Amino acid sequence: MNTMDNLTNTLFAGCRIIKKIGQGGMGTVYTARHETLDKVFCIKLLSSELARDQRNIDFFLREARSAAKLDHPNIVQVSNFGQENGFYFIVMSYVEGKTLSELVTEKGRLALEEATGIIIGVLEGLAHAHSKGIIHRDIKPSNILIGLDGVPRIVDFGLARSISDDKQLTMAGETVGTAYFMSPEQGLAGTVDNRSDLYCAGATYFYILTGRFPFDGRNSIEVIHKHISDPFPNIQLINPDVPLGVSHILEKAMRKKPENRYQSARELIDDLKKCGDTGGQQRSALEKSFDIPEITAYMRVPLPPPRAASLEKTDPSRADLSARAATGPRQSSRPAAAGKIKIQPVVIYTSVKILVHCALALAATGCFVISGASGKVAGSLRSPFLANPVTAGFFAVLGAALFVFTIATKPLKFTLQHAFLLAIAAAAAYAGGAYIPAPETADTLTKAFLALKISLMNAIFSSNTLIYALFLYLTASKIMFRENWILKTAAIAAYVLSLFLTYTYFAGGLALAPEKIYMEAAGALTLVGVIAGLTVTRFYLFFNPPFFFLAAHIMLFAMFTNPIVSTITDEKTQAFTLRASQEHSMAMERYHRMALAAENEQQYDVEGRPLDTKLPPPPEETKPPERQEFYNAAKAQYYTQIRLNIRHNLADSAGIIFIAFFLMLMADACFLEEMLTAYRMRD
Repeated sequence: MNTMDNLTNTLFAGCRIIKKIGQGGMGTVYTARHETLDKVFCIKLLSSELARDQRNIDFFLREARSAAKLDHPNIVQVSNFGQENGFYFIVMSYVEGKTLSELVTEKGRLALEEATGIIIGVLEGLAHAHSKGIIHRDIKPSNILIGLDGVPRIVDFGLARSISDDKQLTMAGETVGTAYFMSPEQGLAGTVDNRSDLYCAGATYFYILTGRFPFDGRNSIEVIHKHISDPFPNIQLINPDVPLGVSHILEKAMRKKPENRYQSARELIDDLKKCGDTGGQQRSALEKSFDIPEITAYMRVPLPPPRAASLEKTDPSRADLSARAATGPRQSSRPAAAGKIKIQPVVIYTSVKILVHCALALAATGCFVISGASGKVAGSLRSPFLANPVTAGFFAVLGAALFVFTIATKPLKFTLQHAFLLAIAAAAAYAGGAYIPAPETADTLTKAFLALKISLMNAIFSSNTLIYALFLYLTASKIMFRENWILKTAAIAAYVLSLFLTYTYFAGGLALAPEKIYMEAAGALTLVGVIAGLTVTRFYLFFNPPFFFLAAHIMLFAMFTNPIVSTITDEKTQAFTLRASQEHSMAMERYHRMALAAENEQQYDVEGRPLDTKLPPPPEETKPPERQEFYNAAKAQYYTQIRLNIRHNLADSAGIIFIAFFLMLMADACFLEEMLTAYRMRD
């Protein structure tokens, strides 16, 4: 039997093989000349190893049958297939040219008119295939050939499926397609129809317009997850030349739910043609164009070739025959344009979004303060909704809506950390308004402004020291694992400052000497935390700077707690001993009186004989319980006292408002981090 690499001059269905032109997971592609027609064709052969599995043969022959049913200028035509010379083969028309993936790798992102013309041709081919009941299921740039005539042609129907085909070749739960261009329902191994092909076509359109994948990740699982859950990226941040109308078309084509997308390829084609004559040059009526020469020159510089798609199909046996990896390191996205660029629209856009987010978060926090301040009883969280439900409810709903708007402005939309910080900030702001010490006769706005005034006046109040220590610790933990040495140094400084503030808070007014062993332990943990902070750049379970500094805080707390608890224990022990001694003295006094009375009053029986009266034993002094019981009671008393002190101090100084403010700032920091990441990805 001939080998796959030595088939030159072998005949298949009247076509004599000339040379090998491609290699893939399912076999090899050759050029061949038909001896009768004297015409060049392509022959695709299934590899001998895969032919041992009937399932692979079924996939291969289904591709042939599916493509043979189609006759369209935008689809590579299959003219024959079968088994000959020990190989399963498919004979198809030969297209001289390049794949769309190779074209983008060579030229960078395509011009709008060229990209739109290509994608319309692909959609025309899909419309024909869908009309015949064929779903491709793997539309991507490497499965689209661009001939020398510029006409796009769809190839590789290896994953195609007939709507009327009852034979199930894919196993339950198996995903089909290529991760970078896979629809959400394919990623979920759900039901796939023609709308899935339209999603893949939209992802391909995005890729050739930007030179980037719509969703990227470290592995195929991450990419598929982003297709399923992440919002559609803003293409105009990547390629400002894309009109708003095209952006809207892409967004609709790539919606998560099939029922929300275009329902047919013809519908999508019509919208693309309305947007412009095969190029989409006509802008939306709402758009305005301003020509700033320096910026225009900067934007017109083409992007370098994108990195090659490294993610393979879920089933390696069906890997694309046409895909070829691009080599060489990725270059800078754009060379500097001639002349000095004075205005950067993306920077302005990013800055405005940051300001809008901060303003919305601040306004939402204020709404929750007003909602909490609408009560009549200070310190009651239920009073606002019992005494003034309309005002409390209105501002609570308004604040929640503003927080939702802040989430909508984020590049990543909903993230658990950002949402958690906003939720806690809302609760703290509401509690701050409810706990404000104000007269019951004061109106809602007066109480809200009073809360803000008191919080500002007591910004450096000693009871708020612990709040600053807490948020310095949280901020340092957020930036500790960065590789930037400036941020690392700032994080360590914040940790040390938080320890100092914790020490100051618990040491204030304390006359007792702290236990040195805890001070030494706190110092040792701080030193280890500094070393860990300077060396690690990612999270470790054991050698973790936040854990060491948290343990140092606990040592400081214990350093001042133990002497106070010991003092309270001694006081409780002395009080118990004194009380027990007094009670014993009183009992002995009663006993002596009873004994004296017994001696003075002799009692006789009925016959006149004297009775022998026995006195009970004298009372014993009550023994004190174990010291551990007093210690546990003293510790509970001390913790209760600390809790009440913190609660009253936060209420009196409006420190809860500070907590809401700091949480809001941390949410803003999360948003800023996402915006900077999105900005760097653009470049």
